[in-house]
Amino acid sequence: MRRNKILVYTSSATKIPLKEGGTHNVGIFLGELVDPIEPLIEAGHEIEFVSPDGKGCIIDEKSYNLSNWGLSKKRMEHAKRYFDTKLQDLGIGSPQKLSDLLNDKEKLNSYDVLFIPGGHAPMTDVLHTDWLVNNNYNKETGKLLFHFHNNNKITAAICHGSAALGSAPFVNDKWIYDGYNMTCVSMAAEYITEDIPFFGIGGHMPDYPVKILERLGGIVHTKMLSLSNVINDRELITGQDPYSAKELGEKLLDKIKNWK
Repeated sequence: MRRNKILVYTSSATKIPLKEGGTHNVGIFLGELVDPIEPLIEAGHEIEFVSPDGKGCIIDEKSYNLSNWGLSKKRMEHAKRYFDTKLQDLGIGSPQKLSDLLNDKEKLNSYDVLFIPGGHAPMTDVLHTDWLVNNNYNKETGKLLFHFHNNNKITAAICHGSAALGSAPFVNDKWIYDGYNMTCVSMAAEYITEDIPFFGIGGHMPDYPVKILERLGGIVHTKMLSLSNVINDRELITGQDPYSAKELGEKLLDKIKNWK
């Protein structure tokens, strides 16, 4: 089996803005990071990391809620150990800076697959340049996505990480993922996160992945909460939420094996 190089694009953001004012503390969702890439690592593929500013990611405390793990404490503890040991050894705490990678064409060309994990954090610095300041999309993320799209290389994303596709450019007045089938965190999940007591984050985000992707021309498919949902279309493969993370890893591994 050919050993592929997989670039994992992590957010280093720790806050998202709220429409009502103020911010909410966020990070990367543990399961949406570990579950998709663990099978790739164990299959012998090479993993490297990049972030917008060259800083490491923070794990969102809410991702330790057992409801994200099918109520399995064993699964969650395994993921924590994998993050603290294996992923640290692979360099997740000291990723490349995206602008440096974009300037190194030879290194950029060496990657076969791009993966963007979820959690609210990517909304702030992967989709946007800095959502705490303005709504400008991150053009460097757009350049990275265009590179993989234009070279017919696999791009994978999950949950709020899928929103990063919104930063991709237009070519001939059409978004590069126009008409693609895809998925991301559902509006039902956003409602629970924002409006249900105990879960509430203290406000509402100014925008949402489903709405962003649909406005641009994506065909977004979401399922009921707690059901896995992975959508595969051309070079793009996306997962809905933590319940989809394990299946995304399995299907991404198969996609890599069969990709030409």
